[in-house]
Amino acid sequence: MKLLSWNILQGGGRRAEGIVQTITGHAPDIVTLQEFRRGSGEAEITAGLKAAGLKFIHIPETRDKENTILVASKYGFDAGPFLPDPHDPLHMLEAYFSAESLGFAFSLICVHFPQKKAQVPLFQALKTDSESLLAINAMIIGDMNCGIPLIDSDSKSFYATHYYQDLLQAGWIDSWRSRHAEAREFTWTSNRTDNRFRYDQVLASPKMDARLKSAVYDHTPRKAKVSDHSAIIVEL
Repeated sequence: MKLLSWNILQGGGRRAEGIVQTITGHAPDIVTLQEFRRGSGEAEITAGLKAAGLKFIHIPETRDKENTILVASKYGFDAGPFLPDPHDPLHMLEAYFSAESLGFAFSLICVHFPQKKAQVPLFQALKTDSESLLAINAMIIGDMNCGIPLIDSDSKSFYATHYYQDLLQAGWIDSWRSRHAEAREFTWTSNRTDNRFRYDQVLASPKMDARLKSAVYDHTPRKAKVSDHSAIIVEL
């Protein structure tokens, strides 16, 4: 089974065809997209997902031109905000796959974190629920806008890095880093400074990480300017 996560940049718009081609080229079973927008490439992207067999699609209610998180899957799932009082716009969406649907129960927390101070309550919510999540098949995936300075970036500018590292110390596994210990790859580059960042993350509970065969980035669509982010591909 394959999962794909990707920040598609402001809904995709005229890049929708390239976005669909990138996604379907990986033949994923589950997809989560950050910065999905209703109206901006929505029809073409959702039609492309359905044509690829990803017929179960959840898109939260949003205002026009508001970024949100899409989840699409070949398997049925339940989805809703991770936080009981979600921030607006939505930054964390939990998709739950039952054992009947997937073959094993799985909690997928799809994220699109804001910058700096606004990240703090989101990290705190994840830390609060970590004990229960780390005991099951659980994964946090998406654009976290965070990492470890000078390892996941060219600079020291991760405002909330100690909150991110608290999750690792609690027991979450950086599934990409654990498989590419010495590598330095980056998923977003600043147009202003050319500083590079590995913003896009996949953190897994120990049970979930044990199921993973691979965790890689596809930098091709970013370099081709289909989006400004690289995609994450995780294979179970």
